[in-house]
Amino acid sequence: MGIITLTTDFGLQDAYVAAMKGAILSINSNVRLLDISHQVEPQNIQQAAFLLGEASPYFPADTIHLAVVDPGVGSGRRGIILSTPGGIFIGPDNGIFSYVLSPYLPESTSNLLPAEGLLKLDIPRGVEAFQLSNPAFWLNPVSATFHGRDIFAPAAAYVSLGTSLSEFGPRLNWINAFHLPCPQAEVDGSFTGHVVYIDHFGNLITDIAPQMLPSDKSIRLEISGRTVYGLCQNYTQASGLLAVIGSSGRLEIALQGGSAAGLLSVRPGDCFHFSFLNSSKD
Repeated sequence: MGIITLTTDFGLQDAYVAAMKGAILSINSNVRLLDISHQVEPQNIQQAAFLLGEASPYFPADTIHLAVVDPGVGSGRRGIILSTPGGIFIGPDNGIFSYVLSPYLPESTSNLLPAEGLLKLDIPRGVEAFQLSNPAFWLNPVSATFHGRDIFAPAAAYVSLGTSLSEFGPRLNWINAFHLPCPQAEVDGSFTGHVVYIDHFGNLITDIAPQMLPSDKSIRLEISGRTVYGLCQNYTQASGLLAVIGSSGRLEIALQGGSAAGLLSVRPGDCFHFSFLNSSKD
């Protein structure tokens, strides 16, 4: 039967999502369609990339992930298919697959990614990429403003039917990727971290991984003039602001019973400072 997921910034008010699903089902009516999100902020490629990177590992490895946040639709940007050990990904070549590619990149590669803009990233070992350039797999006519329906959705449907990826277009040696935030070490042994995503509850998901936090020391976080000491095990162990390792496996800054994002007035990309303490409030 096969599974195709959809991630877009189309919202649910208009007919765009339904039209994409209809295009897929008209080619393969037996495929299962599952939504990751259609509430990505308009044109927010980084947000879509993070959501896709968080959700896709929990799907079967043969899942087809269709992702369309495409402010460059109708321009010279390429449409691509990526085949990875964790799934097949279809969408515009605008950095939207940066997070799903990151597990396959050498550690040194992250130092090459620019702080702003896009890098032509060599396709890593174990991954294949192809351009969507064969009009035999497009709807006709193709709208200059809706490649999600006319190019990407049909490609996903044909892949679900077993079409070889090489039939869609030439193999690619590189795709576009953007910088993935990572903590920056300071000369005093502390770090500058970054907010990478804010969830529906206002929790600030950061780029701090648990392995960065030594078990024999506590931590102190400073963000927007507020200070948080120590790690909690869940959202109820402290009143006010707290730090916790969330379900994403990343450090989160949360507000018990409220929105940390609303309290602190922060946005994705904002920085915070954290340091290690020998005791909880030294």
